[in-house]
Amino acid sequence: MSVASCSTSTPAPKPGPPPFLSRSTTLAVTTGIKVLTNVALPQGFAPIPSRPPIWMQNSEEIGVVGTQAGHTIMYGLGGAAWRTGRILAAETGPAAAEEGTIADLAVSPNGLTLATAMVATRGDRVDLIIRDLISTGPGNVLESFNGRYDSISMSWLNDATIALALRQHPEPSAEYAPHEEEQKPNPDEADVQPPPVRSNGLQLIVITGAGSVLPMKLSCPMSQLSWSAHGVYAIGQGDAGAPPVIIDRRAATCTRFHVRDPIRVLDWDKDDEGTFLYVGPDPSHRTIGVFKYNIATGTEHLMGVSTGAAAFAAGSDTVTLGSRALSFKQAIDRPEMPVVAQVAIAQADLSQVDVKSLGFETWPEMLAQSTMAYSKGADEAAMQIYAPSKPVAWRKIFTYSLHYGSAFLLAEGPAQGTVTMSWSLRGRWLATLDGDATLGTVLTVLAPPR
Repeated sequence: MSVASCSTSTPAPKPGPPPFLSRSTTLAVTTGIKVLTNVALPQGFAPIPSRPPIWMQNSEEIGVVGTQAGHTIMYGLGGAAWRTGRILAAETGPAAAEEGTIADLAVSPNGLTLATAMVATRGDRVDLIIRDLISTGPGNVLESFNGRYDSISMSWLNDATIALALRQHPEPSAEYAPHEEEQKPNPDEADVQPPPVRSNGLQLIVITGAGSVLPMKLSCPMSQLSWSAHGVYAIGQGDAGAPPVIIDRRAATCTRFHVRDPIRVLDWDKDDEGTFLYVGPDPSHRTIGVFKYNIATGTEHLMGVSTGAAAFAAGSDTVTLGSRALSFKQAIDRPEMPVVAQVAIAQADLSQVDVKSLGFETWPEMLAQSTMAYSKGADEAAMQIYAPSKPVAWRKIFTYSLHYGSAFLLAEGPAQGTVTMSWSLRGRWLATLDGDATLGTVLTVLAPPR
């Protein structure tokens, strides 16, 4: 009787970690979450952080891009539970259309055609390889562009048109020694072929029929391009050799962006063609923030401090992961200051902002590493967030439903390796690619609760 009496007066124990139903490489999936598949990738395959899973052929196949044995490779996983694999693009071996280095690849909006920009083995040519995903075979070279390039990026403007951005590597000027004499052509020798014409700048390529290439003359150097919803504008995001720029395809103009350092475009507003979200440096260049910019008016708004996760929702609203109490000064002066992880839903005119707490604390320097994948079909965000933990930080995968105004922890685990994620076409499923070359890599497809 006395034991019973004492036990009723003690504080209730703190809840332990939730039980888990399934596990990928580093993530443990919360119990109750329906796991549609776990597929292990070949040994040594490592995800590329900037390459989330690609849903193709009406979600019947998922493309995963990574590195293996020092080469970039793309696998396609289809069939029952996406467990049947094939090689879709490779730099070497029998599955490669040709030997070389993959500079970029992209799948058409309808998910039926894969385009690969392949740098030839000698490095003096870029070949555009087109592959029909319904058929077999490695694909065929549609167009070739001579030259050595410091930047190569590719995007589909529609199911039949590809925009290929090339920035040619500067060629050294010819220097002649004073004692050397210019060689005169020998009339008895056969005609020498002229050097190949070198391409540079933006190339618009139509893949249907016989195919055609329309060079677009622009005055600014190309870098990785991000295109607006209908292909009217593009942002050259900049790199070590070129500043960020704004391209207007209708006016055939190219202008400098007001930020000189490289930026990363997160999303475009489908209802307002010239408005986009990007991650860029703060004024002191010591941390980052998410900004909303309108090309037509030149107006810009700060959406979040020390974060890399934001997207457009329906009706031009925005959803941003961050912390309302955080300022640039705090993020710089106290990068390990505990802050509450929050989600902010802002109306298009920013007249109203609804902030929801995710129920745990993070640090500004960890918040800056966060990512987001948004499904406009389901109006739901999947967020990768980190929390302080020892010996390594703790990774959490949350979903937030704008329709229901609720968040749910899908999976968590130590922040090891790389995790990328993407939604299926209508937002029914979420695919995560988790691991590295040492731990192994697993593709997991989940059905989030609703």
